[in-house]
Amino acid sequence: MAMPALPAARYPNSELEKKMGALAIKNVTKSFGDTHILKGIDIEIDDGQFLILVGPSGCGKSTLMNIIAGLEGPTTGEVHIGGRVVNNISPKDRDIAMVFQSYALYPTMNVRQNIAFGLETRKVPKKEQDEVIQRVAKMLQMDHLLDRKPGQLSGGQRQRVAMGRALARDPILFLFDEPLSNLDAKLRVEMRTEIKQLHQRLKTTMVYVTHDQIEAMTLGDRIAVMKDGIIQQFGSPQEIYERPSNLFVASFIGSPSMNFIDCHLAEQNGQIGVSLQTDSDARFLPLPNGQRLAGRVGQEVILGVRPEQLDVAHSDDNVAAISIKVNLTEPTGPDTMIFTKINGKEVVARVHPRDAKGPGETMRLALDMSKVVLFDPKTELRLE
Repeated sequence: MAMPALPAARYPNSELEKKMGALAIKNVTKSFGDTHILKGIDIEIDDGQFLILVGPSGCGKSTLMNIIAGLEGPTTGEVHIGGRVVNNISPKDRDIAMVFQSYALYPTMNVRQNIAFGLETRKVPKKEQDEVIQRVAKMLQMDHLLDRKPGQLSGGQRQRVAMGRALARDPILFLFDEPLSNLDAKLRVEMRTEIKQLHQRLKTTMVYVTHDQIEAMTLGDRIAVMKDGIIQQFGSPQEIYERPSNLFVASFIGSPSMNFIDCHLAEQNGQIGVSLQTDSDARFLPLPNGQRLAGRVGQEVILGVRPEQLDVAHSDDNVAAISIKVNLTEPTGPDTMIFTKINGKEVVARVHPRDAKGPGETMRLALDMSKVVLFDPKTELRLE
């Protein structure tokens, strides 16, 4: 279905337009008594970018969202929206719109009335209200639902109404607080796609809170991975996936999660690599550009390797191949997960179904040494 044209930008071809939705969080902390929730958060995104705040429960991501929205005030630090400090500006005057996990629809109002509620409170003329409602309803493909009440809608349709109410405000910043948590798996995928398409059409700045790393990877332009009130890593999805800053980020981002194998740095025939113990013998696996780590030879390290970076070794002379015993298999359709143990640690490999062997059988797996990551076991930081 062709989407209707969007209204022209409010500040065409101006410097203000370029920064109207830019967001900067500068050294923000938040404490409740002696409990420190946020411990110095620094984030900057440009107008039109999609920021994901991701992390486990209790990491502080919802508190940070509430501070951006103005529902909470920071203990210290500043929040800038569109180039202005908004610490002392009320939520209604920040030109933002929020979409909540719980939909927060009025059950006695139909879809049309729910979308128009914010317009009514701002005394927008009726004719303009109708134009906005029709535009938003067509954009979200729910113009045939305008006369229904929330109780007559599915979960996905209710979430569309909640987004429609936010869109009707035409804000410079959208805030999504775990909007898909109440939906079943199929609807989550559908709504995730809709939100991404919505961002591509609107090109409005969006901040999205989730604990689901799949949502983070598929939606965001920039991701802030949080733990214990601290930003563990801030970057693009690909950067965070390929070059996680520490063990926590490496384990949190990716499904299945990254494998971690204890080993140590060694030198053999002038090459620097890792030496690890398999069920049958010790193996030396050379590292590309390993000379950068020459000063660490002999030190213990943790080898991080993604499941897709462990594949069947089709050549007997592959220097990065190891023999493993299959403990368990999980067919997923296009791939089969192979579960084994290397040096006492459970490891998962993602292989093509035709290459998979059954439990109890042995097979050779090759590590893609150009993509593995090394971590310091003491600091848990990635080794450059």
